[in-house]
Amino acid sequence: MKKNILAVSLLLAAALAGAAHAAEEDVTRTDPARWYKADDTPKARLQNLTTEANAAYGEAVKECKGKRGKELKACRAEAGSAKKEDMERAKRIYNDYKATAGASS
Repeated sequence: MKKNILAVSLLLAAALAGAAHAAEEDVTRTDPARWYKADDTPKARLQNLTTEANAAYGEAVKECKGKRGKELKACRAEAGSAKKEDMERAKRIYNDYKATAGASS
């Protein structure tokens, strides 16, 4: 009985310790309205994904501010590379979504 109570206590303590180290959520910013627009057509879905890729790129470039020289160049290159990957992914999703929408018609 004592072993069970000890085990439960240790598990609870571990869970609480893990929760204490969780990243704090930034609640000062609200969700963009674009997150709540319907994207139930292939074209709308591509438009939404393109908007998200551009927004992510903008945020990444903002994080490059304050950097200089090679560090700035590397930061911008990384942001551009991530945008390129996001756009390629958006096109794959668009093509898959278009194929699925056409198949279900």
